[in-house]
Amino acid sequence: MPEQTTFSVAYNIQSTIEERREMAALYQRALSAKRVWEDDMHVGLEIGGVNLLLAPGSAEGKGMDNPLILEVRFCDKGEFLKAYETLSEGGGSHSMEGPYPWATRLGLVTDKFGVGWALYYSE
Repeated sequence: MPEQTTFSVAYNIQSTIEERREMAALYQRALSAKRVWEDDMHVGLEIGGVNLLLAPGSAEGKGMDNPLILEVRFCDKGEFLKAYETLSEGGGSHSMEGPYPWATRLGLVTDKFGVGWALYYSE
């Protein structure tokens, strides 16, 4: 669980973990990216103070089919719910899911401007 709210840009494309590792290596060479973490599906990088998540694909059918998604991880449930409700106002789609091993709740939202958001809350 994060000790404070964190922000990431998620790049969700149909790719294998090997391809995501190759992407990370390229970004490390080209942009001096720092590999922050990796699991069976994701590679996390930090580039110029911004977190970049290389992920396996889109959440089709939930309005999250754009390959570029903004992610926010919350440690405060009230802040999480406020962001989810506010971003959902006039939005194209939204769903609440979980629990998952990496988050108690996941809110997926496409806001009224078409921007995809993945909001995570962990207890």
